[in-house]
Amino acid sequence: MALTQYFILILCFAGVLSNSINISNGGENETQPFIEIGSKYYLINTATTMNWFGAVLYCRNYDSDLAVIESAAEMNALNFYLTTNEGHIGKNFWLGATDLADEGKFMSLKDGRPMLYAKWSGGQPDNRDQHEDCVHLWPVHDIFYMNDNNCMTKLYAICELRQPKKSCDVCDLKNLMERFMQHVSHCQN
Repeated sequence: MALTQYFILILCFAGVLSNSINISNGGENETQPFIEIGSKYYLINTATTMNWFGAVLYCRNYDSDLAVIESAAEMNALNFYLTTNEGHIGKNFWLGATDLADEGKFMSLKDGRPMLYAKWSGGQPDNRDQHEDCVHLWPVHDIFYMNDNNCMTKLYAICELRQPKKSCDVCDLKNLMERFMQHVSHCQN
């Protein structure tokens, strides 16, 4: 039994157990300073501009990623919020997609897969001057569209709260522990 306790302790230190159990205090502050827009939670920074790499780090400080828009519904919800809330109109926001690895193939930063959805501004992406590799939102006639831009340009950031991982839950941990204990019993015999 002591071996099981050590194994659980190791899992706790490795972060597996704490990430497997959704601990909730029942309060609304669990998602602060994020706001719910559509089906996701976003942190929309309009206080300071930064390059795309700085925006990536900024979001990581909030245990989030630069937003990746994955559907027309998500784009419409975000667009509606940005165009109807003061302080957002006329601003450009970094998103979590880039073609730095392979020109013309825009990939999601959060999962490394091709972008599922794009609402490009007319004539975009154009890789102007061969230096535009990072995706941002910009307003064209009061509607936000995607555009490729130089990653070193100073823009604002939209962070997306990470979704809890569904592949690792308490049941998976229980199964892992049972297999581990069977292995330990088998090795001791």
